[in-house]
Amino acid sequence: MIYNRKCILLTVIIFLFIGIGQVTIAQDITQTETGPASWYGSKYHGRKTSSGERYNKNDMTAAHKTLPFGTKVKVTNLANNESVILRINDRGPFVGNRIIDVSEVAARKLDIHSRGVAKVKVEVIEVDGKSLVAAAPTEPETYTIQKGAYTSEETALQQSQKLKAFDKHLTVELMEDKVQGKKIHRLKIGKFGNKQEAEAFNDLLKEEGLDGEISAS
Repeated sequence: MIYNRKCILLTVIIFLFIGIGQVTIAQDITQTETGPASWYGSKYHGRKTSSGERYNKNDMTAAHKTLPFGTKVKVTNLANNESVILRINDRGPFVGNRIIDVSEVAARKLDIHSRGVAKVKVEVIEVDGKSLVAAAPTEPETYTIQKGAYTSEETALQQSQKLKAFDKHLTVELMEDKVQGKKIHRLKIGKFGNKQEAEAFNDLLKEEGLDGEISAS
């Protein structure tokens, strides 16, 4: 009876330990850390990392104390807002309260190479090939027809009136630009759901000498 109670108690302890451990790991993987970052370079170039890979100072990699190998993180230098995406393939750093060791090429991109240490933010963005960052919604690509590079606004307006006469429902936008210090007027004609529609309409305009160049908008 006592033996059975011990077994049950041991089972409960193991369950609690495993359960707590899984929660802790999940928190570690998804958390954002802020703290000092350092870098390592030529001295370690070619040596084996903790993952078994050879360290390459020119690769976008980093060392972290706990994140799984292969995890991708976004590291941002809080002093200048420069950021890089790095893959974890090593363990460390084990000096003071530093939270990540980045490769030499990453240190240069972050502009911490000469300083050696800088305060950074580390955000986990991918674990086991699965992105943890929600993809930003993308707007469908549309096309327009751009016409002219008129130095005279009056000429651009005359062309706009001709386009309106061709199709009274057509949207025509007059745009200003500067080329070599000179003001240039361009016309942005219509808005089409795909390139084929834009090309077909441009062919109609061509018959009237009003066609332009198709571009994504």
